[in-house]
Parts: sequence; structure tokens; C-alpha cells
Amino acid sequence: MELNGKTIAVTGATGFLGRHIVDCLLSRGARVVGVVRTPDRVPELLELGVEMRKADLADRAALTRGFEGVDAVVSNAALLQLTNRDWAEHLRTNVEGTRNVMAAVAAAGCERVVHVSSIAVYKGRSGQTGITEDHPRLTLEDRGFFNSYQVSKAVSESEAWASAAENGLALSCVRPSAIYGKHDQNFTRILKRLTRWPISVLPMGMTVPLVYAGDVAQAIALCLERPTSVGRSYNTSSSVSARTLLDEWAVASGSRPAVRVPVPVPYRQVVDSARAMEELGWRPTSLEDGLRKTAAP
Repeated sequence: MELNGKTIAVTGATGFLGRHIVDCLLSRGARVVGVVRTPDRVPELLELGVEMRKADLADRAALTRGFEGVDAVVSNAALLQLTNRDWAEHLRTNVEGTRNVMAAVAAAGCERVVHVSSIAVYKGRSGQTGITEDHPRLTLEDRGFFNSYQVSKAVSESEAWASAAENGLALSCVRPSAIYGKHDQNFTRILKRLTRWPISVLPMGMTVPLVYAGDVAQAIALCLERPTSVGRSYNTSSSVSARTLLDEWAVASGSRPAVRVPVPVPYRQVVDSARAMEELGWRPTSLEDGLRKTAAP
């Protein structure tokens, strides 16, 4: 799909990742429709020429109206609150919400969808390296008290694939790792908290998968542009040591604790993003550039 001149609907367009997706699509000449619960939440989107249509993930009829006349849909809206373990809320937003989005896409006569999933869908990620898209995913049977988000994302992706098969939709999935960038209220906020105090910890031996929000948006746009992405899932992640992350953030933000106490954290997780690089031509931003963009006013 040549994005220039095409109309792309984005759910969750007013959220952290959604705003990066909107910027990326606009930069490629697309016309963007934000399908969101609160259309006036981010006035800057209206100033950019984004059309805002009101629809809750629970309202299938409103979602159908929101998707009318579009060439593709980016299913991005989801619940991500690191301290929220409420399964019912995750089920309602992530699983039932995805089910409603996919049904609404079909009802609106649209056929192309990119679903934003997560590397959280993989089983037994702790300490593993080289996790590819073929790694086993979580199911409802894996649900416990601490993994409501992870299981809900895995089940919602399965719902997306099932609905695409049932309704003849052309679906691609993007699976980002922890995302950082401007407007983030999760990982980036934690990073800022770790570095704003005079004394902070320095996790030694820790390697984490991380990705800049603009790079996830780039992968989504590339999926839309490349027909070979239909029926495929793509990890989008780079791996970085905690020490390197904190050092680079200190340079980008000018925020460095006077004392950093080394704490051994023998944790290493590496996600394989070779498929996205080879099939989509995806190239992640350097950590230095990503953090500089994140810290910029």
C-alpha cells in the first residue's frame, strides 16, 4: 500500500504510542483518522489535520462508524498500567476490545489491519535470549495474579488472528518490547524517577529489550506498505544493558545521580528482530538518538 493519499484509522491515537503512529503516518502523506474515546484530549492532533471520531472499544457500532471509508486500521488501543492486575479490566479492554475492533473493521468494509501486540505474549521470557516470533505464546491457562497484562495481550492477538481468518482480513502484527519516548507514562517515567534522586541504584549484569516509540510506528507503517507482511508477526526490539541505558540517559537529559549504588541483577533477555529487518527493512534508532528525542523539550 502506498500510504500517500490513503486514509488510515488509528485506535488509541491520543495515547503515548498512538501519537507517534500518527506522526509517522502523516510524514508518509497519509490522512489519519483517530478513533478514540475522548476526541478532544490532545488538541495538537486536530491542529495537525487529524480527523477525530468518537468510539469506545466496548461499542462495536461506534467503532464501525469510526472505520467507515478508511483504507486500513491500526489496532493500537490497549490497557497498559504496570501496577494494574485487574483481570476483568484487561479482559474487557484488551481482549473484548480487540474482538470488537476486528468485527468493526469487517463491518465497515475495510480489509487491512495492523494489530499492535507485545513481546509480553511469549511464554517464559525471563532470562531467555534470541526469542523469535515462533516462540510459544501465553494462553488463558497461563493466567496468574501477576500476569494479567501479558495474558490479555496474548489472548487479544489470538482473537485478532482468528477474526482475520473468519472475516477474510489482511492482518499483520507488530510485537514491540518495552517502549520509551516522549509522552510515555510507564517505562520512561520509571527511568526518570531512577535518575532524579541524589542516590540511585545501578543494576549490574542486567540486559533488557527496549525500543523507541518512533521505531514501533515505523514498523507499523512498513507493514502497511509491504504486502508480504500480511499474515506475519514482527518483533521490534533492541537489547541494551541497564548501565548503558542509564549512562546514555544521563547524557541526553542532563540528569545523573551523584551516587549510583551497584546492585547485582543477573537478568538477560534478548529478542530477535531479524525478521522485521529482513522482510520490512526496519532499522531501529540508536539508543543515543532515541533518548535525545525523548528528553527534548
